Amino acid sequence: MDVIWKQGRMRNLLQSFFMLAKVRVGFFDLEGNEILAFPPERSDYCSIIRNNPGGDSACRRCDRDAIRKAGRYNGPYIYQCHACLTEALAPISSEKGRIAYLMIGQVRQSGDQGGRRWNEIRRELGRICSDMDGLKSAYSNLAVMEISEIRACADILQALANYVWLDNYIRIQNEPLSSRVKAYIADNISGDLSLAALVRQFGVGKTTLCGAVKRDYRLTVNQLIRSVRVERAEQLLQSGKQSIARIAEAVGIEDYNYFSKVFREETGIAPSVFRRLCEKEAQYTG
Repeated sequence: MDVIWKQGRMRNLLQSFFMLAKVRVGFFDLEGNEILAFPPERSDYCSIIRNNPGGDSACRRCDRDAIRKAGRYNGPYIYQCHACLTEALAPISSEKGRIAYLMIGQVRQSGDQGGRRWNEIRRELGRICSDMDGLKSAYSNLAVMEISEIRACADILQALANYVWLDNYIRIQNEPLSSRVKAYIADNISGDLSLAALVRQFGVGKTTLCGAVKRDYRLTVNQLIRSVRVERAEQLLQSGKQSIARIAEAVGIEDYNYFSKVFREETGIAPSVFRRLCEKEAQYTG
C-alpha cells in the first residue's frame, strides 16, 4: 500500500498543534519512519541519544515496537519510550485499515521524585551514550506534563488523526510508489534527482522510497536513475540527430567520458558503437 502525503497541509496542521500544546508532533508511517514533524528538529535530549549509533538503533526499535503495540488499541496509545520519555500514538485509518500514525512525544512526565527517572535513564543509556553530562542537562530542559495533560493531548491527537483522513491530508495511491518514482525520473531526467529531492516530491521517508524501488525493480534508487538515463539515451541515439555529447547532457550527465562509462556498464558497448549498430539495422530493414 502506497500513501500520498500532502506535506504542505500536514505541516500547517502540525505547527498549529504545537503552538497550542507546546509538544513535538509528527506523522509516522506504519514502519515507524518519521515523515514530517514540527518542530523539525528533535529535542537536544533525543539528538544526543541519536548521535550515538547504539542510541539511534534503540530509538528506531522503540518506535517500531510502539507502533506494533498501538495496533491493539482502537484509540490513542500512551507509553514510555526506552529513554524514559512519555509519548502517544494516534492511528490514522482508512476503510482498508490503518495507514499511518500521528505521534506526540519527547516530554517528561511530572512526579519525578528524588531523581528516580534519571537513575533509570543512566542505567538504560549509560552503555550507549558518550555524553551523559550533556544528556542530563538536556533532560532537565525538557517540557514537563502531567499525565492528565498528556491524555488530553492524546485525545485531541486522535480527533486530528480522524480528521486528517476525512479531509484528504493523506490518500492511498493505487499505482505503486516504485512506478511513480520511475515515471518521475523519466519526466525529469535532466533535473534534480537526488534522494532528498525524490523524498520531498513523494512525501515519504528515505527507507520507504528506497525499499519500494528495491522490492519492485531489484535496484537501488541510483541504479534505477542510471537505468532510466541509459534507456533515454538509447532512444536518442537511435534517432541519429544529436551528437553524443548533447545526448549526454539531455539525460542529465554533463561529463561526456562519464556518460560513456555509464552507458558501457549498462549495455556492454560504447554509445558510438550502439549508434552504428542502430544505423546498420535501419539500413538492413529499410
